[in-house]
Amino acid sequence: METAMERWYRATRARFSVRSYASDPAKEQLLALKKAASSLSARGVEIVVAQEEAVFTGMLGAKIRGTDTFAALVSRGARPETAGYIGEAFVLEATALGLGTCWLGANFSKGALKKAVPPAHDEKLVCVISIGVSAEEYAARKRRTIEELTELTRAQYDALPEWKRCAVECARLAPSAVNAQPWSFDAAGEGVVVENVAWNFGWGRLDCGIAMLHVELGAAHCGVFGEWREDKTLNAFLPQSAGR
Repeated sequence: METAMERWYRATRARFSVRSYASDPAKEQLLALKKAASSLSARGVEIVVAQEEAVFTGMLGAKIRGTDTFAALVSRGARPETAGYIGEAFVLEATALGLGTCWLGANFSKGALKKAVPPAHDEKLVCVISIGVSAEEYAARKRRTIEELTELTRAQYDALPEWKRCAVECARLAPSAVNAQPWSFDAAGEGVVVENVAWNFGWGRLDCGIAMLHVELGAAHCGVFGEWREDKTLNAFLPQSAGR
């Protein structure tokens, strides 16, 4: 039976940012999204799935068309990396359900969002993920090269264990605000270190959380599981089991 991590790993190859939708999710898909949101909400992050036309209408929402469905990421003092990590797990589950998504830090009405998902006094609405049936074909975006991301030569990179190469290559596919890819990967030591190298309009650390999940999924695909040692700018994935 396929694990959730392998399901999400496969989804990293299919996910892309969708701004034009054919429709909202079907009823069964919406129920599955809400179930996933409930099960993934943890560590000070809550995912709220809702439908509200006003969130994506008007000048601020002009770039998202064809859906009223979204997930709001709500933080109760959570690290930005945690919000990115948990939010991307939800995105990949939506992708596995056959839906399109797009991470949004803007291009939505914040006033309408607060009406649809009123935050408590100790909560912060971090960002929105639009969701629906995609009206677009898959379109890969340009990515930084492996050499740029790791500062390794091709020969040095090819000499790494398979699980590290799989982890880096999966992380290379991770989405980020304006596709800035504000991270670097150090795979020369025991594990794989994700370093936040750019503020990226305030989204750099959240973006790194997204990449952290991709690192973990790539490692798991090769049978390597571990844990994260977290810091403000450096987050190290340390293996606890051997793989290929």
